Amino acid sequence: MTPRRAAFYIMLAILFFFFARLLTAGWRTASSVDQDACVLEIGPDVMHLTTYQPVSADKKFCEDIPATGATIFVFDYEQSELRDMAADFRIARAAGETDEVADIERDTVAYLPPKVYPTGTLSFEHVFDAPGNYVGIVTADGTHGEHWVSRFSFSVAKNRYLRTPYYLLAIAAALALALLFWRGGPLASSRSRRPHQ
Repeated sequence: MTPRRAAFYIMLAILFFFFARLLTAGWRTASSVDQDACVLEIGPDVMHLTTYQPVSADKKFCEDIPATGATIFVFDYEQSELRDMAADFRIARAAGETDEVADIERDTVAYLPPKVYPTGTLSFEHVFDAPGNYVGIVTADGTHGEHWVSRFSFSVAKNRYLRTPYYLLAIAAALALALLFWRGGPLASSRSRRPHQ
């Protein structure tokens, strides 16, 4: 095997690995990210967020929901004091790719009114009918004037990895590999050795 052919196969293997990593990391799930990725701070306390879709209940998501349709949000309180507070949950369309909302009333797509959850688990189901960027807002109010808010951004049916600079680098690498293949790679070598008719 010539050095050029060996370099070609090495580049091909690296590129394949790179694309595989991009595709498998496209949807961040609760089982594949850092343990704290699904932990939300609310006031001095924290709660754990688990999001899943009934059509694929075995997969749990943190930030990126892969498809529109029914989606269930489950918040588990870590501290007991949250169990005595009234909590509400709001989903609103985000202004761009931030956690900002231009008009909270106009952009709200779902709202769960305040309620006390003595078991420490808040669960809410919403059916998303359109892809996009959204903001989840949990508000907890206590009997002593506490007013705590937690915000988190997430996307629905959007491939975030397609918007990263790494995707552009992958395209550049693919073009370079194609150029090597067609102009000086193994295929060109085999064509040059083919006898003329």
